[in-house]
Amino acid sequence: MGKRKTTLTDCHKCNAKCCHNLSMHIGRPVTKSEIEDLKWQLQFDTVRVYIRHHRWYQLVDGKCMYLDKDYRCTIYDKRPKKCRDYNPPDCELNHKFYDIMFETPDDLEKYLKKSKKYKNKT
Repeated sequence: MGKRKTTLTDCHKCNAKCCHNLSMHIGRPVTKSEIEDLKWQLQFDTVRVYIRHHRWYQLVDGKCMYLDKDYRCTIYDKRPKKCRDYNPPDCELNHKFYDIMFETPDDLEKYLKKSKKYKNKT
């Protein structure tokens, strides 16, 4: 069974998942220092890290300041290009948006110990 595509009709039923949590592409940690920095960031309860299609991302919990109480954008006609370009089929409403999620330093540590790329780095 494949993933169901999110439609714009689905958007009207949603609590604006795409307007919560800031996701930023980050480089795959390579050095011991980069790994330690990522572990430190994961100590914060608003930060998670995930891998999707072999690319690493940092996810910061929050919500857009322009959402109203009904989860509607109050600056819709003037919203940033990044918001305009968002593609509903990528929405997490119907499927998870990540392959691997790290919520704690321990999650990352366990992954690194299993990965051959990181032997001798942790």
